[in-house]
Amino acid sequence: MTKLMYLFFSVINRFVHSQILQRKVDTLAYNIVINNYKLQGAIIGKNTIIIDTKFSSSSKGDRFFIGENCTITGSTLLGHDASPTLHIEELVIHKESFRKGSRRSYRSPITIGNNVFIGWGSIILPGVEIGNNCVIGAGSVVSKSIPADMVAAGNPARVIKSTDDYIKSYRRRLEEEPDNF
Repeated sequence: MTKLMYLFFSVINRFVHSQILQRKVDTLAYNIVINNYKLQGAIIGKNTIIIDTKFSSSSKGDRFFIGENCTITGSTLLGHDASPTLHIEELVIHKESFRKGSRRSYRSPITIGNNVFIGWGSIILPGVEIGNNCVIGAGSVVSKSIPADMVAAGNPARVIKSTDDYIKSYRRRLEEEPDNF
């Protein structure tokens, strides 16, 4: 129903330009995206933006807990790891790999706190917890949990500074380079 409403209002908005109508179109588009992620096992807090992000899925259900006021861009969240099935025979349920549920995977939920930014191209591995008020640099591979109020980056990701220091450096940039914002 939401998709039909979105299409309806989008068509009307092309002919009748209105801020109220544009807000309705934007709200419906946002809800469609968020609902699609929820169908993949995500619980998502208010005011969170998720753009071009891939959530792993399996027939056994991966889980993702994402807080409020987060931004996740172009990332991958992997809630399971099937690689042990190549080496541990007990994890193979059906010899035919194409059969649903043919392999047992290691799975552990991913938890992302409130006010977290995850940069483009980052990969978050199973069982990782990212605390509140964190920034994960673009292209990072987060294989271990990151404590609250930290900036982490790299492959593997490691803490590089506090969020407070990060904010101070960007405040300086804002003063020195206002045209770049």
